[in-house]
Amino acid sequence: MIISEVCEKFLKHCHSAISLSDHSLRAYRCDLKDIEKYLGSDKRIGAIDKDDLRLYIRHLRDQRKFKETSIKRRLACMKLLFRWAILESVIVLNPFDTLNERIRLPRRLPRALDRRDTARLRKEVTQATSSDSYNTICHKTAIHLLLDTGIRVGELASICHDDISISDKCIKIHGKGNRQRLVYLISPSVHSAVKRYLLMRKNVDFTSNRLFVSEEGKELTPPHIRVSLREVAAKSGIDRHVTPHMLRHTCATRWLEAGLDIPFLPPRFTRMFQTLIFEKRWRGLWEGKTITRNYASASVSPGKNNFWLQKSIPTNLP
Repeated sequence: MIISEVCEKFLKHCHSAISLSDHSLRAYRCDLKDIEKYLGSDKRIGAIDKDDLRLYIRHLRDQRKFKETSIKRRLACMKLLFRWAILESVIVLNPFDTLNERIRLPRRLPRALDRRDTARLRKEVTQATSSDSYNTICHKTAIHLLLDTGIRVGELASICHDDISISDKCIKIHGKGNRQRLVYLISPSVHSAVKRYLLMRKNVDFTSNRLFVSEEGKELTPPHIRVSLREVAAKSGIDRHVTPHMLRHTCATRWLEAGLDIPFLPPRFTRMFQTLIFEKRWRGLWEGKTITRNYASASVSPGKNNFWLQKSIPTNLP
C-alpha cells in the first residue's frame, strides 16, 4: 500500500476511533503531507526503512533549519502512523524499531513576562476609555483572560457564550482531548472586564455562539488573538515578542510568587498547572522559598473539575 493511502486511512482512524480534536487532525495532516512530499506519495510504506527516516531528519535539520522541537513532533506523528500500520497488519516491520537517532531538546525555562511588562500589559487591557470600540473591548477582554487565568489561546477561542457564568464567576473550558474544566474569575478586574464585554455583546446581533466575536460577526481565532496581543503589547511599551503562551507562564509565575505552593497540592489539583510551569527543572527556583500560607486545603469535589480556586489561589498577585 502506498504511503498516501495509508496516511488517509490513519487520519480517518484518528477521527472516528480516537476522536482527536480538529486542531490535532489538522496538525497530523500537515505533518503527514510533508512526509509524503519528501518520500514521494506513491512510495510503498513497506519500503520505508531507517535510512529514509534518518535522511528525512537531516533534511529537516540541515536544509530546512527546523528546530529540534519541530523535528521531534514530526517524528512523533510518523511513529504513530507506523505503530497503527503494524496493528492493522499493513506492514510487518517498523523502521523506528531499528532507528538509533536521538532528538535532544534544549533545556530552557518557560518564557514569561517580568513584573514591569506584566504591569504594563495589565494597565493597557484594563484601561478603558469612552472612545473604545466594541472590537477594542473584545480584544482587550480576551487578552485580559489569557493573562489572569492562564488558559490556552485555543481554549480561549473555543469558549461559547453558554460556557460562562458571571454570577458564579466561572467559565467552562474545553481543553485538550475534549476534557472540560472550570476556570474561576478570581481577579475582580477580569470579572468586571468580562461582565462589561457581555453587556456590550448583547447590543450586537450575532449568529455565532462563541464568546469572542468581532462586530462584523467573525469569530476570534488563535491567529487573530496573537496579532491583537502583539499590537497591544507594542502599544503598552513592551519591546519583546509576546505570545499567548507566554501569558500562560506569566500567570502561573505570578501565582508562585504570590505564595501558591504547587508541589504540595494534591495530584488532582496540580493537573491544570502541570503544563503551565511546574516542570522538574523549575524546582530549584523555589527551593528554600518560605511559604507563608498553605493553599493546599482548598475544597475539592472528588471526581469533578469543580474546585474553588478562590480558596486556593491568592488574589493579591504581584
